Amino acid sequence: MKNLLSMSRLAAFCLFVLTACGLSAQVPYSYAPANPDSSQLAGISSGKNSFVQGLVLFDPAEDPALARMKGLQIKGVRCFLRSDYMQARQNRSAILASLNTPDNIVRTTSVDFTAGWNDVLFDEPLTIGDERIYLGLQVYETTGNPFPLVTFSPVSVPQSCLINIGKKSWEEYTDRGTLLVAALLEDGAASSLQHTAYAQNTTHPQTVAPDEDFEGGLYVHNFSPETLTSIELSMQGEGAETITRRVLQLPQPVEGYGSAIVTTALRAGKTEGTNVTWTATVSRFNDDEAQNGRPGTTRLYVTYDNFIRTPLVEEFTSQRCVACPQMAYFLEKAFQQYEGPYVYVSHHSGFAEDVFTSAADEEVVYVFGGYKNEYNPAIMYNRTVFEGENTIVQGIRDMSPTPYLEALAVASAMPAMAAVNVKAADGQVTVSGRVARDLVQTPLYLSCYLVEDGISAQRYPQVGLTGDATAPADLQDVFRHNGVILHYFTAEAIGDLLDVQSDGTYSVTYPAVQPEGFGGTARRIVAFVHRINKDNLRENAVLNATQMELTTGIGGVQADRRPTKDGNPVVYDLCGRRANLKKGIYLVNGKKMVVSSVPR
Repeated sequence: MKNLLSMSRLAAFCLFVLTACGLSAQVPYSYAPANPDSSQLAGISSGKNSFVQGLVLFDPAEDPALARMKGLQIKGVRCFLRSDYMQARQNRSAILASLNTPDNIVRTTSVDFTAGWNDVLFDEPLTIGDERIYLGLQVYETTGNPFPLVTFSPVSVPQSCLINIGKKSWEEYTDRGTLLVAALLEDGAASSLQHTAYAQNTTHPQTVAPDEDFEGGLYVHNFSPETLTSIELSMQGEGAETITRRVLQLPQPVEGYGSAIVTTALRAGKTEGTNVTWTATVSRFNDDEAQNGRPGTTRLYVTYDNFIRTPLVEEFTSQRCVACPQMAYFLEKAFQQYEGPYVYVSHHSGFAEDVFTSAADEEVVYVFGGYKNEYNPAIMYNRTVFEGENTIVQGIRDMSPTPYLEALAVASAMPAMAAVNVKAADGQVTVSGRVARDLVQTPLYLSCYLVEDGISAQRYPQVGLTGDATAPADLQDVFRHNGVILHYFTAEAIGDLLDVQSDGTYSVTYPAVQPEGFGGTARRIVAFVHRINKDNLRENAVLNATQMELTTGIGGVQADRRPTKDGNPVVYDLCGRRANLKKGIYLVNGKKMVVSSVPR
């Protein structure tokens, strides 16, 4: 399982320098910054007790700067670790070098890694020639010491995040950023790097209009020992006949071997598609002609249907799930820190039904891959299988907001393929919008829910709020049942097949309802367009989502009794368990019901 974890302790970075080996004279060469902000870092993990290896490709055939350095030596590796890995005696923690392929390891130097930066020399230097050179590290991860490898998340340089879990096979992670790994070159390499810099569009935005400027984040990395104040950027999107050149004055000088991300106007190419190339190079360094450096290549979703993504976050939970409150707690903390729009829904299914369970919750458990009542808590984003994962749903990963913030960032960067709008007026709910032109003939589905937030756990008990000494001290104060589906407007609980016009537009109207609910503090109407494929989970995805917060009722209401499939009412006890009627107190449609006798 390939997980993410941002570093929250960047201030604790320490540079582990082996002065006895003369490392102070080395020249670092890396595509990632030496001092990134903690919010820009992510970790990679196996999620279990296992070897984790990571490599970065340094290829003279792709990088003109490396080609200029043929005959010079790579003395060692600089790498960043999230925590200590004192495994040298077992030959588990080590720096690595491979030639031509990741499996062809030619250098292994065992070392005890400390948290932060580590500079480690090879026993025998490696000479730069025509071969592809892979540099990196390995550790043995334990579940108690997870997320050992660290990446710079805003920039994914091709072949800069090659991962091998359990020493089985190498795989490139294209959406996790660039590993914090540098080549330590002999000091004579500095002259080959003068007036050399790297530029690449960051991961935002990924969806742009063809043959037009777009505002993007540009990552500028200074390979040179000189201070950089301005660049001439040469960029060419796929389908563009000529190179676009722009002079960019950097807001702050970038010191030697340093980096910066600046927001600027960039130009897309003419070619439309979900995965088209965009390439940038630095052609002038300050006022001088730049030496050729590696091109910065990005892949963009270029389309006239340029929609803005609102990620849909769906949690599987239950009143009877012990671990669910803590996932909900840290997810809520992540929502409070997240700066973008999002839509949240909870499904009370996947483990145990309770008083909140609706047919819409029961139908969506197909995303578990054929398993029902498998586990909670679980979460999914845009109903999409993340790169490196095998299922749509993800389990609880860390007792902090960090993994949820990182997953939200990934989900928000996914290209949107539809516009979704919702309004409620005159006793009706209308969902309208437009889908991308290349999806007009694709079967798409619309789901529309009325959800309720802020439902008290005192009124509707939740297990897992007490008895755990490691739980947050304010868990009981913070926890509420949120995102509960009161009603689905569609004819089918799983969503209705969407009638899309030839121009991609659609509009669907439903009668408004206002069910009694559970006494929460707020309500929303949630709508999203999605694909459904129960046989191939990778072909499921939410094209886009939206919501409308309700400050008052939506007039012209109808009663919604939420009947079961057989038409009989569902009765729950006060702990949320489905009940067979005996003497006692039960919940029916959100109200207490006292049964003092049972007919014989």
